[in-house]
Amino acid sequence: GGTVVPATAHSHTNIVNGMSRYLRNGSFANAACVAAVNPDGLLQKKAGPLEVLDWLEGLERRFFDIGGTYEAPYCTIKDFIKKKETDTRVESSYPLGLKPAALWELLPADVSDAIREALIDFSKKLMGFESGIIMGLESKTSSPIQIVREPDGKCTGFTNLYVVGEGSGHSGGIISSAADGIRIAMRIVEGG
Repeated sequence: GGTVVPATAHSHTNIVNGMSRYLRNGSFANAACVAAVNPDGLLQKKAGPLEVLDWLEGLERRFFDIGGTYEAPYCTIKDFIKKKETDTRVESSYPLGLKPAALWELLPADVSDAIREALIDFSKKLMGFESGIIMGLESKTSSPIQIVREPDGKCTGFTNLYVVGEGSGHSGGIISSAADGIRIAMRIVEGG
């Protein structure tokens, strides 16, 4: 079991992420349904890193604007698959509340279609899966940029800065971020 938590760093954007306590014994699950995207395809041009970040911020603002609050937009998995607006209230671990929304309309069509296909597939494989909900936007799953590192692990251009974990672009999840942190810590302890 886990908790879905607010993860926005800027006002008027709405981002969620998941966390699990050590025992993982909560009554709710926190899982992400991730769709790979090609920024050049979404923006229909060769896009630079700042353009991609601006586009992503626009998506995060769209998720905020749907309710004008930090409530997480949500719908049931069944309703997402059917493109039907959710009219039932549900309980969740998210501490700021939920706002019913047509999530498939907030996402680019390619992303929405990929998530729909995955949800249909999961529902065939996991009994009861379709009775769950899908909420929010976890737009910080992987860094869209990768920090350039020197062989000793320091950030290029700095004499004392180590950027590690998911935000560095050198890992993409809990385990790989932990491994990246350990690898850099070992370099520091060993003296480079």
